[in-house]
Amino acid sequence: GLAFIDDESFFVFNLRTELSFGKLGVGLDVPLRFNTDGGGLRNEDWNSTYDYFRILRYIRYGYKRRTPVYTRVGTLDAARLGHGFIMNYYTNEAQYENRKIGLEFDLNFKVWGFESVVSNFERLEIVGGRGYIRPLRNMPNIGLLKRLTFGATIITDADPDGNGSTDDDVTIGGIDIEFPLLYVGAFFSHIYADYAKIQNYGSGQAVGIQLGLLRLGGILNIYTKVERRFLGKQFLPSYFDPFYEIDRFRQKTDLLLLRTSREQGIYGELFGHLLNYFRFTGTFERIDGQKNSGRLHLLGQLSKSIASFTARAVYDKMGIEGFEDVFTIDERSIARLGIGYQVNPYIFMYVDYIWSFEFNEAIQAFETQRRVEPQISFGFPLAFGSK
Repeated sequence: GLAFIDDESFFVFNLRTELSFGKLGVGLDVPLRFNTDGGGLRNEDWNSTYDYFRILRYIRYGYKRRTPVYTRVGTLDAARLGHGFIMNYYTNEAQYENRKIGLEFDLNFKVWGFESVVSNFERLEIVGGRGYIRPLRNMPNIGLLKRLTFGATIITDADPDGNGSTDDDVTIGGIDIEFPLLYVGAFFSHIYADYAKIQNYGSGQAVGIQLGLLRLGGILNIYTKVERRFLGKQFLPSYFDPFYEIDRFRQKTDLLLLRTSREQGIYGELFGHLLNYFRFTGTFERIDGQKNSGRLHLLGQLSKSIASFTARAVYDKMGIEGFEDVFTIDERSIARLGIGYQVNPYIFMYVDYIWSFEFNEAIQAFETQRRVEPQISFGFPLAFGSK
């Protein structure tokens, strides 16, 4: 199809496959954009050795928190450790021109386990992990106490500004506890508490409750949580968030110095599946009495086409004050919207609208980047083995 990136137009052939074989998943992203004025391939897509490695968008095995082993190498779309008080929905793809190859690797042995994240294999940046233990898991006749969980997290960004000669590393450590309230059939509930400390800066705490309703007659899976946050001076919750790859260059630690008083805030989250057709996620957080402190994350996707149409959308927005700010796309936004039409069982006509960021070397700052990409997609389901 065609792509319009800022003020330039390109002829596009983009191989972006998603292959799934049981617990194994593979994603490819091979962008071939030819300048319409005869200038050849778009240079920004292929100007470093690392660009060739990024052809492999990701390799995944298992599912986070659903299988004993989960690993993903490549693009990290929504990385989280624990309850998300330190790292929550982090992505290493906020800058399309600077997509990174990262890693998530988790093991769950029921009695104990760990979660881990590496943001970039090209150079040392974000590295973190959370270990947890359920000390009463194998004890008989204690009911819900078997699920009592204690965790500890540490995450560091060794070089936030990308300049190896500066000493600006950021390290955050935390501990958490999760206490079960109810597990009956498809319904579960537990409460939790988190504590986190940013080295050389402040600390904060959070308490929350999680509720879930799973496999309700094959119609609905839904999960929600509400969290109350108590934030000390020079502390920010969910420090590694969807905007971190932009904020890290702007010296996010400077924002900590502006936190000169103790604050309280609220965080809410909702996600689930409806009729195995629609998948949705929504989060919102805000600090009490602080203007423009709202942050929103939305995701919606049709898992199957309806009346031959399919759609997907991801949207992140910070600096929200009123409802009019929510859907105003500007320098505080990251967005992707795709709408497709199924021509036949194997061919989709698709249009993607993408709003992200690029680094402008001339002014040494990030600028918003708009991309519109009409495309034809081919999908072919493969079945192996027998049931």
